[in-house]
Amino acid sequence: MVKQKIFKHSVIAIGNFDGIHKGHQKIFKLGKQLAKKNNTKFGVITFSPLPNEFFHKQKISTRLTRDDIKIDLLKKYKIDFSVICKFNKSFSLITAENFVKKIIVKKIQAKFVLVGENFRFGNKRKGNIYLLKKLGKLFNFQTIDLKLTKEKNINISSTRIRLAIQQGKIDFANKLLGRNWSVKERVIPGRKIGRKLGFRTANIEIKNNINPKIGVYAVLVKIGNKQLDGVANFGFAPTFLRKKLVLEINLFKKIAPFYGKIVEVFFIKRIRDEKKFKNRNLLITQIKKDINKAKLILQNERRKS
Repeated sequence: MVKQKIFKHSVIAIGNFDGIHKGHQKIFKLGKQLAKKNNTKFGVITFSPLPNEFFHKQKISTRLTRDDIKIDLLKKYKIDFSVICKFNKSFSLITAENFVKKIIVKKIQAKFVLVGENFRFGNKRKGNIYLLKKLGKLFNFQTIDLKLTKEKNINISSTRIRLAIQQGKIDFANKLLGRNWSVKERVIPGRKIGRKLGFRTANIEIKNNINPKIGVYAVLVKIGNKQLDGVANFGFAPTFLRKKLVLEINLFKKIAPFYGKIVEVFFIKRIRDEKKFKNRNLLITQIKKDINKAKLILQNERRKS
């Protein structure tokens, strides 16, 4: 478990909370209201790696949100404390009953437990909402199960958001998230082709998040405390036959090189598919069009906020 001050006799919410989307935010709002009403604190129990990551050991991440961003978002929503359980082999073998006894009862002594209606827990996912309510009566805590939040009759879930990102529907994913989806990675050396074309780029490999659909995107890039406008291509750069997927970012404002630095890239809207061009001049013409389109998208984004 992550070492952090834990408030006993509190209200807790349990889940993966991947993405911290609008549905999760609704749970947090209810949790804070319950905590205030009962003069206690509100905390979150979550897991790292996610259970699905542990059991399937995917080479390509399916995460919406890496742990450090998740923690920052929990702070943003003024969660009093968080418990991140290290999901390893020994943790996966804990029975549902022991999970309740050791963590919910002994460690936190929770008053209220908030979970989604489809919540499953414990070894072989044998624990469900009915067992949680039964154990709650035995150990003196109240279980509240919550239905999925809807957005215009569409259930909001991490699975639905992942699908939207993979389909290139970034603006729809952002709507369900209630914020702009982002990836956070270290800038790596590139082949310096962009600067030869007159468009200096920074390259990152997306390792800790789900991959978006290949294509060109309007983006915002956070470097330290600065947030800059840009356009990015995620793909293989078929005109130059690259062999691995890379996110190439072109910032509209010239700044000092930032190789090796960690950057956070916020995806605003997908502009077009990646394509192969017959020559560099055609590519340069298209990049200029992409930049103009991205600038317009980012201007409209600011008007909305």
